[in-house]
Amino acid sequence: MPGEIKRFHVEKGAVEYQDLVTNTIQIAIPVHLLAKSTSVAIDSTGEKETSGHFKITSELVKHLKEAYLEVLADTPSATDATVDIHLWNWTDSSSITTVSFSGEGGFKASSDIASTLKNLTDKVVNGRIYVSTASATSGATQTFRSIALRLILGIS
Repeated sequence: MPGEIKRFHVEKGAVEYQDLVTNTIQIAIPVHLLAKSTSVAIDSTGEKETSGHFKITSELVKHLKEAYLEVLADTPSATDATVDIHLWNWTDSSSITTVSFSGEGGFKASSDIASTLKNLTDKVVNGRIYVSTASATSGATQTFRSIALRLILGIS
């Protein structure tokens, strides 16, 4: 049996990723920007939370095929507010993409932002919760369970 195993041994460097059929190997990596639940006041506008700061590196985007901002939120205590969850470019103070909740909860995801992220090498990004339309109900809140950036890498 050991002879058979040696027969299938591939030497280091014998196969490069360029030699594989495109997208033969794919890896999905969730980058948690908010990994714990947080309840935010939605009875006033403005930034309520920022978290999950990290730098986009050339290694991160080298094999990047797809990327999505994903958010899970509970139904708010009042349904007349709009809360925007941004993947925020902290370096340049600008929004990369936004997922909005208008009086509802649930799971939402952005469109594919891989091409945008490839142009943000060496920028620091983070998750940002921002109330754009306040609720008229004093004390209204909404709980956000998670904010993640899902990166899909194609290693070929």
